[in-house]
Amino acid sequence: MKLFSYVFAAVAVLFLAIAPAHSQVEKKGTFVPVDAPPASAQQVAVGFYPISVYQLDMASNTFYVDTYMWLRWKGDIDPTATIEFTNMVEEWGKQQENLLTEPKQLPDGSKYQIMRVEGRFVQPFSLADYPLDKQKLSIMVEDTTNGAAAVSYVIDKDSSGIGDSLQIPGWKLGGWSSQVFEHEYGTKFGEEETPSAYSAAQFSIEISRPLSFFFWKLLLPLFIVLGAALSALLIRPQDLDVRSALPAGALLTAIFLQKSYSDGLPDLGYLILMDKIYLVVYALIVLTLIRSIIAYKATTDADAGTVKRVHAMDKMLLAAGILIFVAATVAIVMTR
Repeated sequence: MKLFSYVFAAVAVLFLAIAPAHSQVEKKGTFVPVDAPPASAQQVAVGFYPISVYQLDMASNTFYVDTYMWLRWKGDIDPTATIEFTNMVEEWGKQQENLLTEPKQLPDGSKYQIMRVEGRFVQPFSLADYPLDKQKLSIMVEDTTNGAAAVSYVIDKDSSGIGDSLQIPGWKLGGWSSQVFEHEYGTKFGEEETPSAYSAAQFSIEISRPLSFFFWKLLLPLFIVLGAALSALLIRPQDLDVRSALPAGALLTAIFLQKSYSDGLPDLGYLILMDKIYLVVYALIVLTLIRSIIAYKATTDADAGTVKRVHAMDKMLLAAGILIFVAATVAIVMTR
């Protein structure tokens, strides 16, 4: 026991010695939600109408979108010349086309321009609740030149929306949301006359995974694997080879099942919901294997009565294992 304590202490000291020190990284810039634009700013109404979303890739935190976007404004500043999609990646692959040669003059004196934009956008996904996670696919635009005091965006909520043909295979559409921000960079970029705050508008498509994906694609195969492992407790305690083969094979299968869904996700530094369920299954499979060994030793050269009692206990443990799995899964899902 003392030797074990010394070894544990040595490992702990070694871990603390090689573990990198974590320091708080100082960041500049904040996004402040804006309900009403500044009175001095030229208001620019921004509308969105996405018609297609494809190549949603959780591993790279990106998606492609094809959308209509329009601007409507009054004033001397032309916002179409300085608008930027701040979360768009692969600028070389962007397709942006103004559908009007020149901004259109509307009867109320405002100017109007509509464009069609297609490109790849980055969206940091939170996967802690996978596969019951809900995500937002956001498009963020910002004026690159005129500060928030000169140009301020407002969302054209009456005309914005999602095209009726928009579908994302494997996902349920939950609607859309929008928000206007004042992006305070916290710097003047080395030039005193450069504004430090700019107006930004965000349009988000809300999506979620269907429950059928969780139950039939992920949970059911795992339950079958666990059932195969627990079924070893129905075999005679004396047949150790067969009894140990079932949980050992189930353990390898569970590892491959976990890898199959993990391959489609980015490398994460935290446990997701499905990982927690797998930890419960791993524990039950390992305990089943240990129980098989204990039962074998208890029934070696034992009388028929002892063998019968041990086998009856195994059946009770089988039922207990299933109940523990169900209760733990429900608890993990409900407390996510």
